[in-house]
Amino acid sequence: MNLNMELLKSNTTLRADIEFTSDCNLRCVYCASLRQAYERQNLDLTLLDSIVDTLKRRNAIAVGVSGHGETTIVPGWHFHCRKMLDQGLALYISSNLARELSEEELKTLSRFWIIQTSCDTDDLKLFKELRRGGDFRTLIYNMGKIRSHAVREGIRPPEFWWHCVLSDRTIGTLESYVTHGLAQGVKLFNFINLVKHVDVESMRGVRHVTELPREQLEQIPLVFSRVFQTIRNHGATYICDSLLETVKARLDCELAAEEKEVALPAHVTRQRPGMTRDCVDPWIYAKVAASGNIIACCRGDRSVGSLSDWTLADILNGSQMRAFRKQLLTGNLEEVCLTCNIRGWTSIKSLKRKVVLALSLGRFVPLAGKLGILLPLLYRIRRTTAGA
Repeated sequence: MNLNMELLKSNTTLRADIEFTSDCNLRCVYCASLRQAYERQNLDLTLLDSIVDTLKRRNAIAVGVSGHGETTIVPGWHFHCRKMLDQGLALYISSNLARELSEEELKTLSRFWIIQTSCDTDDLKLFKELRRGGDFRTLIYNMGKIRSHAVREGIRPPEFWWHCVLSDRTIGTLESYVTHGLAQGVKLFNFINLVKHVDVESMRGVRHVTELPREQLEQIPLVFSRVFQTIRNHGATYICDSLLETVKARLDCELAAEEKEVALPAHVTRQRPGMTRDCVDPWIYAKVAASGNIIACCRGDRSVGSLSDWTLADILNGSQMRAFRKQLLTGNLEEVCLTCNIRGWTSIKSLKRKVVLALSLGRFVPLAGKLGILLPLLYRIRRTTAGA
């Protein structure tokens, strides 16, 4: 398959995120929204119909209605989501569930496929210190109310996923956190590298786990081994794509001398020859930011075009998107990929195979979506490279 003509194109967006707002009702201590240059914006919701139409034509089977901000603070957010649900889209959302939601909002959320919640600990005091403005008990209350609405309507309740930004403050509560989540019916746990922003004052109180003393660092793989086994024993799953890779690199001291010279962030491991990021996002995923910019991956902020200049369909196969795909396929990575805190490393050859598979899957989306094949495939096939 010719790299320039075939692998750089994609006619399917299996998953997309639409960011209603980049503002939030919490002020979590390590959030990028606390940076001085951060812009709080709201999406022009008159664009929603056009965006949804394009995603449907590209056979999207899962659409997120969130981004860096908190969707539930946007007035009337649930009416827009209800319209999308009525069109047959499987919706997911990342929400802090930090306020007591109205019955109409809860009823709308009960129809979602997945509800992802940022939750780092089940310790009440520590939760309030880290997720400032939040209360773990309110989160649990909302989860229960959403399930009760689903039971009342006779529909399948949403899957709840918890996202844990691991730090030196939360590593000690990890096992309690996971068992508490399992007791609440959480189906997936996503363990995420902490990214420190030097211009965020509140980050001074938390450290990346690799900054712990070596004797404590050595215990982390053992803790995760127990945690992963507990999760599997209860029929749930987890994602830990780059966190343990980072820990192991520090323990092996493979990069110690080099990193002292270049002062790499704690969550970053160095790229080796023939390697690239294990990421097919630019082929099957797109994010519509609140600014109207289109972002090529789930964690970066690199725009590949703006809805003020181009249509979504044109942007997704435009020159900037093709360039983004090419850098992954060649290993000539830009800063956003070199410092990614989510995806681990893989060989260029392996990534090419995954891209071919992703493009092949796109041709069978209508049938596979009806059979329920691709919904679990989008996430559950992603297992940690250090576990399972």
